[in-house]
Amino acid sequence: MSLREILRPKNASDFTAGLIAGGEVHTAIDIGCGCNSHLSQFRPTILTIGIDTDLVSIRLSKERDLHDHYVQANILTEDIGSLLEKVGLPRKADLVGLYGVIEHLPRHLGFELLRACEAITNKYIILETPHGFVPQGPEYGNPHQRHLSGWYIHDFEALGYTVHGTTGTRYFRGYMAEPTLSFPGGTICEELATLLLRINSRPQHAFNLLAIKDVRGVPARHAGAPVIL
Repeated sequence: MSLREILRPKNASDFTAGLIAGGEVHTAIDIGCGCNSHLSQFRPTILTIGIDTDLVSIRLSKERDLHDHYVQANILTEDIGSLLEKVGLPRKADLVGLYGVIEHLPRHLGFELLRACEAITNKYIILETPHGFVPQGPEYGNPHQRHLSGWYIHDFEALGYTVHGTTGTRYFRGYMAEPTLSFPGGTICEELATLLLRINSRPQHAFNLLAIKDVRGVPARHAGAPVIL
């Protein structure tokens, strides 16, 4: 393993692996599964279920064999627990993943989404989303790729999530999380800034926020909690 690999900050897959390594996760749901998933690499250690409203996304996911089971449904309007039960699956999973999903909804629906996710897990929710509002249009001809909201550290901390940073710094990343330093050596400069700013533990500097909640009970942040600058 290279020094560059050793020093790189943890990403969403690393944080997911940390939860699964604890031995408590045996089933996982990927909300808005699309055509990629951070959960697939952990099969067959865990059983994974892809949920999406879009049939095309589910078809692509099936073609890539990303999950063990699929459900076409809207988590905001349908009883996901009952749908899972009908196909012989547990009503609740040990982990629910929301990777790059919540920013595609207006904020009021985003909060509803978080509540709906809590209803279908008995242990963990893990989500990743851009830090603040990052404009994005209907990429790949898919109108659902448009960003409709921005999310901040305090949004998740107030709901009992622990927040980390991923995907480089918010100062040198832009549209579609692409690095904005285009000169020779720009990528190395961005990676160095990421290391110096310690984005995993100082999410205020990160391009993406990675939030984790244990629904069994996580102490809410209180007014006297220390702030890392």
